[in-house]
Amino acid sequence: MMLKLLKNDFISTGRIMGVIYIIVAGISAGTLVSHYAKSQSDMTVVEAMGVALLLVVSLCLFVLTVVFVLSDFQKTLYGEQGYLTFTLPVKSWMILTSKVLVATVWFVIALVALLASLWVTVVVLKEEILGENYDLIMGVLDQIATVNVASMIFSVVISIILYFVQFAFFTITVFFTSTVANTRHFQKKPIFWTIVFFVPIAGVATKIAEFINSKIVFSLFFIDGKMSLITDNLEYMRLQANGNSPVDIASIFVYLILGAGVFFATHYIMSKKVNIR
Repeated sequence: MMLKLLKNDFISTGRIMGVIYIIVAGISAGTLVSHYAKSQSDMTVVEAMGVALLLVVSLCLFVLTVVFVLSDFQKTLYGEQGYLTFTLPVKSWMILTSKVLVATVWFVIALVALLASLWVTVVVLKEEILGENYDLIMGVLDQIATVNVASMIFSVVISIILYFVQFAFFTITVFFTSTVANTRHFQKKPIFWTIVFFVPIAGVATKIAEFINSKIVFSLFFIDGKMSLITDNLEYMRLQANGNSPVDIASIFVYLILGAGVFFATHYIMSKKVNIR
């Protein structure tokens, strides 16, 4: 049943979000084709327009994703479709889980689209804008390439997991505040109260995560081309001071625990306190 819920939610949200990403892919393809097909070194009008559109649309993707995900959550659970959704022969936690997973995937896709757009921008503008800095950037990438491949792959995987967990936590926090905003005292202005509640809750959760991470060191560092696990706070600070960037594994567990707490709170309020209009 969970697979059916996920399929229906992806189809429902994909009608709009899918079109947006198809547009981004089309602009990217057109910009790259114009860049590699031109005979002169100067930037073409198509390239300039493509880069400008890519940057604007890509930077707006997260805002569009938040607005659409929140709108879909509000409409399908607490709006006119709420009675139909809650009469489905499934547990309410499964409905909530499906919404969280689908929304998180869209946030991750938005991040990938943003990074891809930045790559297209670098490719197009490397001569006109970056100049000598482009060679510097390529030199840094060459140095990164000398790092142990297995260590690099593992680090990338951990980073992807961390981002996915953070996006999931962000999503469930949005859903929690939306759920609270649809209780009896606040449901006259659900969008307004969602925003009002989200800012302090997300801020407090972030501070809690930062505090725990400062007390519990469990991070990966690349040292002399090899990956090392660091659990000592002094060693962590020394490596950071020397310009080494950590991959914090502790953050994954912190956001998982916080997310689980917010998830169960959302499920409880959704099941016991929400008034469906």
